[in-house]
Amino acid sequence: MRLISDTALVAITIWQEARGEAYEGKLAVAEVIRNRMKERYASDGTVAGTVLRPKQFSGWNGGDPNRIASLKIDDGDNAVADCIRAWKEAMELNTNAAKGALLYYAPALAAPGWAPGCTELARIGGHVFLRPK
Repeated sequence: MRLISDTALVAITIWQEARGEAYEGKLAVAEVIRNRMKERYASDGTVAGTVLRPKQFSGWNGGDPNRIASLKIDDGDNAVADCIRAWKEAMELNTNAAKGALLYYAPALAAPGWAPGCTELARIGGHVFLRPK
């Protein structure tokens, strides 16, 4: 018996990363997770092996103040329902809001040292979506 489904794990991750974003921002984060799984970029091809890989999705980092709170969310919250919907659409409809991005960051929080080595593909809400060159 799996205690945490892929849908729950990815919805938590999208919530951690984009809960304050409009739906398109949540969808773009879902697409990054999907794209990483497909290309095995910092991923073993599974949801858990993608979102829980160390230092890839900040919401899972030990010091993130929302990590514990994210494990208390439920699908009665509209933001959570949007996260679940975004994941399903990304997987079933093969959406492309993030233009094939494998990475993203929030410029308001930090400009990571790895970003200059990437091509910017989209800006959606508070995130910049990129692909390594």
